[in-house]
Amino acid sequence: MEGLEGRGFRGSRGGGGGEEPKTNNLQLTVFSIWNLELNAQGQFLQLRYRLMPYFYTLSWEATQKGYPPVRPVFWADPTDRALWNVDDAFLLDDGLMVAPVLAEGGRLRQITLPKGRWYHFWDDRAIEGSGQVTLEAPLEQVPLLVKAGTILPMTETTHLTLHLYPPVAGSSTAVVYNDAGDGNGAWRFDQFHLSRDEQGVDLTWEQKGEFAFPYTRIEVRSHGMKLQQAWIDGTAVELSGNWVESSSPFTQL
Repeated sequence: MEGLEGRGFRGSRGGGGGEEPKTNNLQLTVFSIWNLELNAQGQFLQLRYRLMPYFYTLSWEATQKGYPPVRPVFWADPTDRALWNVDDAFLLDDGLMVAPVLAEGGRLRQITLPKGRWYHFWDDRAIEGSGQVTLEAPLEQVPLLVKAGTILPMTETTHLTLHLYPPVAGSSTAVVYNDAGDGNGAWRFDQFHLSRDEQGVDLTWEQKGEFAFPYTRIEVRSHGMKLQQAWIDGTAVELSGNWVESSSPFTQL
């Protein structure tokens, strides 16, 4: 892990070989902060660009705290000895666990999970850690898990989507960093606080900095629990399935 040696960034190159190894390698490079090569296969490329707010924030965090964006699995719980030798999966920040398929023809993936609740990124199924679990690994989907308590920012062209994976209990915090893309001048720091109790889930939003909010609207999508009703800054809003929409930043949802 480069970041544990004081190097926060390293590029990843999609490998050669047959069509399936190329696909498996491409799935892996999607989650590299810096890519030297990332060819076609649109669904993976699209996922990477949707995750850009997350990647950009992790890059900024690395300059502020020295934390590597790509982290060993034992980062989640250094006291769990079962995680110490896991070298075939990794974390992005603390919230995403990536378990790429490393063998051609592999359609099942056994991984060792840190403790806590995790959700399948692709279908929201919940898994309780810790210990080993076996995941289906179709060629078109890299095994990807999201930890309960994660607020995952993604972009859809001109709007920001906050994917909420509420904690089992208690609270969690996430930030989204923005600037002009050059690391100089005006900046923006959006901090989100997510809490859960017997009455439901609460999301608060604190905004700092002079850089203008770069999105035309915000969607908030809930995973792992069904929304019954919602209010934005005290006003009831209409639910669209399991998500709500706002045309401007808000303080509380």
